[in-house]
Amino acid sequence: MSRVKELRIKAALNISELNRLSGVSRPTIEKIERDEPVRADLASALCRVLSEKLGYEVTIESAEIKVL
Repeated sequence: MSRVKELRIKAALNISELNRLSGVSRPTIEKIERDEPVRADLASALCRVLSEKLGYEVTIESAEIKVL
């Protein structure tokens, strides 16, 4: 399981909720969870929401997101 998926589950979010809160499309979230690279701005948007929900800073590096 990818680190992002672990964090998403820990934050009690499903993909649709993460999509709505972050503005990152469902297919892009699925790509991230398959450890495929995405644009840095999309990765940052996801990390922002995860940080808010988890109560601590989640970075691109700590979430192990691959960026283009």
